[in-house]
Amino acid sequence: MVKKKKKIVVEPFDDIKIVGICTHLEDYKLAWHINKLLNINLVKYSDIVNEDGLEFSFYLYDGGENCNTFNLVEIVNAEGRWVNFTPPTDYLIVIRNFINDENLSDLLNKIKSIQDVQFAYLVDLDMNSKIDALLEDIEMHEMELVKG
Repeated sequence: MVKKKKKIVVEPFDDIKIVGICTHLEDYKLAWHINKLLNINLVKYSDIVNEDGLEFSFYLYDGGENCNTFNLVEIVNAEGRWVNFTPPTDYLIVIRNFINDENLSDLLNKIKSIQDVQFAYLVDLDMNSKIDALLEDIEMHEMELVKG
């Protein structure tokens, strides 16, 4: 008789949702619209630098304990593209901590309503192989900001 092996599967990024945004808006204009529509306060911090030395805009809003944390991260600029997404994506909004489906849908619809946003969509974390490395870079950058 063959013994069954138990396997533990660890999800490294629990309770994370990512919204991809395609727009030609500058980062500060997009952040302003998002702040206004979602009633949050995304604040610009030092740019995040990828492994190729390219700098990308980074915004953070921390709602506090038991609330959502939002990152607005630029992934395309004049120097290049950090990660390729299909469909083409210019910015990511990383939402940490639990958000129910109704609130997520409402958030997505509000972002889609921003003038000059061509489209916004929920990124399928299982379909993009580079997402884990990107999320690690974002979290490391945020931890450095909090430390300093």
